[in-house]
Amino acid sequence: MLTTSQRSDIQGSESSYRNRWTWEDVKWASHCIDCYPGNCPMRVYMSDGKVLREESAGSFRTVMPGVPDMNPMGCQKGVGWTRLLDGDERVLYPLRRVGERGEGKWERVSWDEACTAIADSILDAAEEIGPEAIVAPSGCNLGTLALAGRGKFMQLVAGLTTDLNAEMNDFAAGHYITWGTFDPVSSIDDWFHSGVFLIWFGNPAYTRIPHYHFITEARYHGCEVWTIAPDVSPSAVNADGHLPVKPGTDAALALAMCKVVVDENLVDRQFVLEQTDLPLLVDPETNRYLRQSDLVAGGNEEQLCAWDRKTQSVVEASRSTLKWDDAEPALEGRFTVETLSGPLEVTTVFEMVKARLDDYTPEKAAEICNLGADDIRILARKIATRPTNILGSLNTASKHYHGDLIERSQILLLALTGNWGKHGTGMRAWGAGYFDGMMTFAMKTRRGPDEVASILDLRETTMNAALAADPTMTPKIFSIAAAQAGMMGGRGMGFVPPVFFWYRFAGYKDTWENAAWHDESMPRPFKEYFDEAVDSGWWSGVDYPHDDQPTRVLIECGGNVLRRTRGGTKMLLEHLWPRLKMVVSMEVRMSATAAYSDIVLPMAQQYEKIGFGIPSTHVMNLTFCDKAVDAPGECLDEWEAFRRIAEKIEERAKERGCGPFPSRGGPIFDAQDFHANYTANGLWVEPETIVDEMLRDTALIGTIPADASLEDIRRKGHYRWESLGITPRALSQATDIKADETFVPFRKHVEDGEPYPTYSRRAQFLIDHPWFIEADEHLPRHKEPPAVGGDHPFMVSSGHNRWSIHSLNISNHLMLETHRGTPHLLINDEDAAELGLKDNDLVRVWNDFGEYRVPIKTSETARPRQVVMYNGFDNFQFPDWAGPNDAEPGMIKWLHLAGGYGHLKYWAMQWQPCPTMRNTRVSIEKA
Repeated sequence: MLTTSQRSDIQGSESSYRNRWTWEDVKWASHCIDCYPGNCPMRVYMSDGKVLREESAGSFRTVMPGVPDMNPMGCQKGVGWTRLLDGDERVLYPLRRVGERGEGKWERVSWDEACTAIADSILDAAEEIGPEAIVAPSGCNLGTLALAGRGKFMQLVAGLTTDLNAEMNDFAAGHYITWGTFDPVSSIDDWFHSGVFLIWFGNPAYTRIPHYHFITEARYHGCEVWTIAPDVSPSAVNADGHLPVKPGTDAALALAMCKVVVDENLVDRQFVLEQTDLPLLVDPETNRYLRQSDLVAGGNEEQLCAWDRKTQSVVEASRSTLKWDDAEPALEGRFTVETLSGPLEVTTVFEMVKARLDDYTPEKAAEICNLGADDIRILARKIATRPTNILGSLNTASKHYHGDLIERSQILLLALTGNWGKHGTGMRAWGAGYFDGMMTFAMKTRRGPDEVASILDLRETTMNAALAADPTMTPKIFSIAAAQAGMMGGRGMGFVPPVFFWYRFAGYKDTWENAAWHDESMPRPFKEYFDEAVDSGWWSGVDYPHDDQPTRVLIECGGNVLRRTRGGTKMLLEHLWPRLKMVVSMEVRMSATAAYSDIVLPMAQQYEKIGFGIPSTHVMNLTFCDKAVDAPGECLDEWEAFRRIAEKIEERAKERGCGPFPSRGGPIFDAQDFHANYTANGLWVEPETIVDEMLRDTALIGTIPADASLEDIRRKGHYRWESLGITPRALSQATDIKADETFVPFRKHVEDGEPYPTYSRRAQFLIDHPWFIEADEHLPRHKEPPAVGGDHPFMVSSGHNRWSIHSLNISNHLMLETHRGTPHLLINDEDAAELGLKDNDLVRVWNDFGEYRVPIKTSETARPRQVVMYNGFDNFQFPDWAGPNDAEPGMIKWLHLAGGYGHLKYWAMQWQPCPTMRNTRVSIEKA
């Protein structure tokens, strides 16, 4: 029998427990970061001005009958995010460095003092060098207000914002080379339609937790799941098949499967004839297309040709449609044509591809890849007879030096088997840019639809004129051309590829000019290619900063450039940092970059400001994150932080009597009207006003429901896309949204014959740019990974870890309790024993470039001579703050500097060189 005291204790404990589940308010939330790609609707519960907890909302409706819905959407990082709001690493007040950079000595200052110092440094830089001396790395974890604030600020300051896709190495060059865009993305529920699902360069059990259920549900639906990776990852455990490919040999595997498809007559000939350049004619001696200009004086250099089997003569390949009308193009054969230079024997691109595939029989590829030839044949036959989907880990192939060759080979396999533009097919990168209101609001001087209507009218008028002048152009091709011209991106918006910044001022010149770390087949020194690319004007207008424009001010917002950049602290601190007179970090925590900054400004976290998830076709919804609680200390949202700096710039410019400052690229830094221009004379100050206007503008364009507003989305939490809008990346999906179907890109190409934005206007496998021919990469092929880092026995693989989005969650104690709590290097158990190492030993990982120390985790799941160093740990978790990027030279492939050829031209997020790090060579020894 319980005593009165015991009953009271029990009742008190029960009451205490129940109080944990008592709340005063609940709001919609998501996590507005680069979350592969996240967009999980959450419900956040508050009491007494604090966030108590968050949980998955499970609010997405079923889209297509018979296809599972996307719910519940969420992961352990998301439902544990509350712990980050009051973490020990949180920055709460503006800080100014008082010791040496990186020494950890700070003083608290007011916002006024911090902004004044920043404003003066910006004005000093503009006076000394020009606006190009002010640089903002992109960062990939910017919320809505950060993107809007930094974008408007850097545009007005006429500074340089380095391109995000090169910074985070997520540009899929092989996609772009083939399709003219890198980022086709199906909705995750479309995976359910797949007959074969290839997890190739990915580990979705770690990285796609909210989406993974579609893979298992597809298996119940009859789909076969195969993993292709050197290691046996957690995603391989529940797969139907696993191919443990040797690191960096994936192109040989893909081409061997192409060989099987061709030899066994499994080619989808109609798809190949319409969608690709394989029926186009080519001179086998020069590896160049046959052009109209070869046949007729004054002919069009870009007009390519095929052989018509009906008329037994040359026929022009239409540039306005993929359909062949009455012609019957030959896919195979050799033909003699009369050119301006006399008779010429030509063949088709397909014949050249077939000849190349002779080097990749299953037996030959098995030797290259360390696989079984029969396994290659089995998988190839399955791919040829079923809808096939390739899921990577958001462009992991692109992180290989020869990742473009791997991707081109994968796409060739999909082309031969008719596997894109249909439900359950294709391969993907990452897509964004569909929230058009974020673009239009920055152009407006007053609220309401009038200015947006004018913007749309101007766009339509300009586009119609372009289409009338060139009937072969499409809205998609026009939009990309406009972006390349700077009308919707590029230097006109302050965006530049960072390759020139890194090469000229961050120390990468010597690294990239090290021939021993490049592919041994590179015909000429790297410097010759770099100089030719610049001197030829291929990068004119975006090749900033120039040699005489050293960076003086660096503003990091939404990123951690010292951790993220290949070479990281080793390269940037040694070469770039001494040039900088002001380093500003706008941060929620004391990151590696913040620790080496001059001023750290405290930013609001998720739930402390309004925002939206990355607008993507993955989940087909614009997801909303409301402000649930006030930010602690003196933390501000990024729009307000940039506004305060803008206010000080205008004030100090007037006091100093300086400005305006013209840039060489055209934009002018009007310092004395800076705050007025930033806020549109006080119109854009309050975040709620800004976000509401973005929503209404986006609704007017037709991307979200017509009655969309901040008030409405606060009730509903998210909007399903009704269209993808007007940006080049949206139009590049080439599919109209259907309310009751899962989304798959490229349907307009496959179903309607709309041309691709490539040189040939088709999915292009022959690139007859002189550099590509010189390198024998005019067609897909395999090349061994170069010895990046020197002659060392181990190759480093990587991937995103399970416990953090980048390094944002890595110090969350809840996450630390779910793993060893430290970084670790996965190493094969037999390799470890050979080195005299045991589990959890601290090792030195080193090469000719740099080194770091890390504990090992021994496992037979790692391939011999392969080590896996997961991404997402922060520098402060490693001894001496030296992390994996300190041993990654970040080599770029010289061919990605090529230009002057059709679609090989920069536009935001697209064609540009990106540092690579997969298969970096290292040695390992006990520390």
